[in-house]
Amino acid sequence: MAGTEYTVRVEYRGRRYWNARKALEETAKRLNKNWDGTVKVVSKELRQYLEEVAAEMRKRHGKRWPGGTTDKTLSKRSGKLIESIGRSIQVKGNTFRSLQGYISVDFPGIVHEFGATIKPKNVKYLTVPLPAALTKKGTPKRKSARQWKNTFVAKTEAGNLIIFQRRGSQVIPLYLLKSSVTIPPRLGLRETVQSGVPRFLSRAMDAMLREIML
Repeated sequence: MAGTEYTVRVEYRGRRYWNARKALEETAKRLNKNWDGTVKVVSKELRQYLEEVAAEMRKRHGKRWPGGTTDKTLSKRSGKLIESIGRSIQVKGNTFRSLQGYISVDFPGIVHEFGATIKPKNVKYLTVPLPAALTKKGTPKRKSARQWKNTFVAKTEAGNLIIFQRRGSQVIPLYLLKSSVTIPPRLGLRETVQSGVPRFLSRAMDAMLREIML
């Protein structure tokens, strides 16, 4: 509107500027001075974010076997695979150009992340343990089927090859023999990392500005 006057006042670091240009110049100087100093702040935020990803993985795949196994989740058995994610976290670099964060998972986590079809190499069949060959946690009682005594192979009416064990008058199914096994991708580590990136960037920017403006 004609004849209307506006007064702009800027406050920065406890000082009042009636000239906005001077305030911006002061801010620019502060940014240039403290830019590399904010790397430590961002590094801390990055580590915290990756630790949150690891915590989400533990929660997602933390239900007991066998109920925790679905098309999107894994049951917690020994717990070693999921715990390896937390141990893998690394944050390196002391400048923005060199700052890097790492998170990964031990084998066979890569198989559960991307999915795979597994085939036997030096034998004819894979041995897939059945409940009788597993502990209450769902881990194998023996390292291989060969370590079981009094076993034999027979074909069921459905056409499946099974390794059985004789226990007195009982016949116990131990392993299913398969020419290949297809494992679906259900770990979801990449998906979890990517979905939280916007949240991490927002927090990192807030932390940077707080550090710069102090």
